[in-house]
Amino acid sequence: MFENLNQPYPFHNNFKHNLRTISFVSMGFMLVVLYFQPFGINFLASPRNGYFVLIMGLISAATFFLSTLIIPGFFPKLFESSRWTIRKELIWNTCMFVVLVAGFALGAMIFKINSFQSLSLFRSGALALLPIILFNLLNYNTSLKTKVVQMIDSGRHWLAEERKGAHNTGKDDVILSSENGKEIYEGGIDNIIVIQSASNYVEIYYRDGLNIRKQLIRQTLSTVEKLMASEPNIQKCHRCALVNIDQVKKLSGSSPNVTIEIDGLDFRIPVSRQRTSYFRKLIGSR
Repeated sequence: MFENLNQPYPFHNNFKHNLRTISFVSMGFMLVVLYFQPFGINFLASPRNGYFVLIMGLISAATFFLSTLIIPGFFPKLFESSRWTIRKELIWNTCMFVVLVAGFALGAMIFKINSFQSLSLFRSGALALLPIILFNLLNYNTSLKTKVVQMIDSGRHWLAEERKGAHNTGKDDVILSSENGKEIYEGGIDNIIVIQSASNYVEIYYRDGLNIRKQLIRQTLSTVEKLMASEPNIQKCHRCALVNIDQVKKLSGSSPNVTIEIDGLDFRIPVSRQRTSYFRKLIGSR
């Protein structure tokens, strides 16, 4: 049982995540206290009681801020996520619990919350558990989401590698994957019509039987151009587009407004002034 205490436990040292969690927990804690009125204490009975709830929220925020952002900043090795364990997490939560109990009890004394005076340490302890539970639940939920995303990404990368290995022997096949491996295009090189840039993505237009389909992949056109460098039919016609020469129907217009027409495509592809003469020779030779 005690050996499990040495199991790794994620410590969230992300500033934005912790700041967002602290704000949510502090506000949520105050709303719960005001709405449910624990121990029969009417925290809305007077302005003094309302201020006390605000003080409890501020004490909670200050405690979490100090324990997750300030102190770890001074002792980064101690709070390194890879070295954090369940034992350390329990000890650290106990320390935060003690600070919250002391802070709530002191606040009750300063604001003279009469209904809070009897068994004040017990009531402070019960109230102190609530923000700690909320804080740990949110962190644990974030950890679970991170693990699920990592598992999904790992599975997609594995699937991409498997597909890549399965298709490597086909000289007429091509595989294009996104930067994160989530989107993958695979198919015959002859089916590709045009690949054009769309901000941080590329749009791949290809033939699927008698239909023309489009696939969006998060990748740069320059990267795709390098990957397609060994394919003589895929040529760059413009700074924002690569076109399959075999799919070109004809060139239209005159410089500098030359465009490419392709059967079935409802738009024309621009040809840059520098590439116009090259494409006229290339298309004319076919």
